[in-house]
Amino acid sequence: MLAINEIETTCERSQGEVHYSSEQIAETLDQILRSARFKDSQQLQTLLRYVVEETVKGNDENLKERMIGIYVFGRRPDYDTTEDPIVRSRMGLLRKRLAQYYEGVAADQAPIQIVIPNGTYRPGFTSRPITKGKRTPSAVGETKPASIAVPVITNIVPAIETTQPMVPIPDSPAALPSSFRIRVGFKVASIAAAIAVILFGTWWFFLRPQQQEMDALWAPILKGKQPVYIYTGTMPVYEPGSPADEASSPADLYWPIRVPEPPSADLPKMGPNQVFSYGEGMLTGSVYADIRVSAFLSKYNRTPVMRSGPNLPYMDLKGSPLILIGSFDNYWTRVMNESLPFYFDRGFGIRERSGAHRRWHNPLKAEMTPRMMDDYALVFRVMDSKAGAPVLAIAGLSTCGTHAVADFVTDPVQMKALSGIPKAALLSKNIELVLHTSLVNCAPTSVQVIASKVW
Repeated sequence: MLAINEIETTCERSQGEVHYSSEQIAETLDQILRSARFKDSQQLQTLLRYVVEETVKGNDENLKERMIGIYVFGRRPDYDTTEDPIVRSRMGLLRKRLAQYYEGVAADQAPIQIVIPNGTYRPGFTSRPITKGKRTPSAVGETKPASIAVPVITNIVPAIETTQPMVPIPDSPAALPSSFRIRVGFKVASIAAAIAVILFGTWWFFLRPQQQEMDALWAPILKGKQPVYIYTGTMPVYEPGSPADEASSPADLYWPIRVPEPPSADLPKMGPNQVFSYGEGMLTGSVYADIRVSAFLSKYNRTPVMRSGPNLPYMDLKGSPLILIGSFDNYWTRVMNESLPFYFDRGFGIRERSGAHRRWHNPLKAEMTPRMMDDYALVFRVMDSKAGAPVLAIAGLSTCGTHAVADFVTDPVQMKALSGIPKAALLSKNIELVLHTSLVNCAPTSVQVIASKVW
């Protein structure tokens, strides 16, 4: 016979033990929970179901007082079991109810008896002789104390079934007790909330600081409900002239138009065979900047109004936030820039108006962009501009510089270069920056702020 204090630690089988399947134990448990002794106490139902199912699963660690307090009664993991004896008190009541159940008529046909010995929370399962016939009224009404009703346990087993599943998996969540479903739902919600807090903290401490400078620079442009205009500079286009009689040549009846020669890296020489095309061309860096800035604005649910050409009326731009793309090819960039601390001068460079009168220029000029190793650019944001609204300019000395600036103002990592400027100034002051960019085949590899002015 196994001693009672060996129940939690002994899992070996002895000869002559009776083994019950998980289905048999589950059926016995359901009969007990539906009985009059238990149907009026949801708490005792949950407690009994928990200790039986954990025993069948072999989870002895979950049958300790603290674990039962956490999983059944919702106590905190660090609760004091000495000051809060809820598990011990409810387990005593459970033992009494089980003894009363097996003394009643409802258990007459029950072949298995569930017993929770004193000193342990791990139930045992023992065979029980089936009572034949009806009990006398005196026997039916008789109730013995729990200490007397506990039978001598001779074959307590851990209910390990070798040919059937340990615990029947319920087909529906309704098969689980409501308190168990609530506990599971609470745990899932807690885990989800913890993950959300971790992700938010990661964003706040790592990504958000990188976005502060960029958000502050763009805030005056993005606030309000007015449409955001993007005006992109253009330049005249020249193409090879055609002989006067070529259009009427008989060869036109049989041959398509000739494919022109690839453009030279140098500016084509002007001469009698070069004519002005009545149209405007847009530099590649300006096209890239248009796409980059438009994609950036879409993240803020702003769709820009695109404008270009040499004859754009001033009234078309007045009163709305304005983004200027390009430098010498953009008329409005030169108009807005003419009185600023750093301005585009006639020598294809950028000059400082006061102070040391520094000057930055590109000796190869825009027409030599495939050969350039570096370039300079201006970024300025004027709050009270001639257009009556904030203006942001993205302007390189060459098309490559414009490309680099578009990357700079839309990249939160690169915008960390402005961390030395107070946030209040970034939000509300006029700002102008001189940038230097290193290039490889006109693509920027790095951008540095080499001069700045806030006023």
